Amino acid sequence: MAAAVTVTALKRTLAALILGAGLAACATGHSQSGTRFEIHAASLAESPDWQKANLLDDPGTTVYVAPEVLLDNSDVALADARKDLGGQVLIVIQMTPAGAIRMGMASRVLLRQRMAVMINGEVMTAPVVSAPLSGNRFAITGFKSLEEAQEIARGIAPRK
Repeated sequence: MAAAVTVTALKRTLAALILGAGLAACATGHSQSGTRFEIHAASLAESPDWQKANLLDDPGTTVYVAPEVLLDNSDVALADARKDLGGQVLIVIQMTPAGAIRMGMASRVLLRQRMAVMINGEVMTAPVVSAPLSGNRFAITGFKSLEEAQEIARGIAPRK
């Protein structure tokens, strides 16, 4: 009887550990996505504790990225790769309702400052926020091919 109780207790503990790890990973947005997507504050001026990085869409330009993550995969509802009318490859990101609110708040705080869009730890682009962002969609450019953008888009949005 004691062995049966021990096995049952072990199964419950193991299930709780797995569930807890899964929920913690879901909260960061990383476990269910194959591509790490993050938005951070950024600057061209060196700043203590900020990561030095090169801009992929502007080779030779160095940016400094704040350690705090403003948005991540958990804020993304959908990601779709496509070409625009001019043939430029882009990924259209549709935010979750909570993500859209966070993006709006971040864009107000970073008004006239840079916002780094990072894919797998690399800064794809770091545009200056010229106006508070509203709505739940934006696009990322700077991809070498439609195939590359499609692969990245598939990995950005959390899988249900």
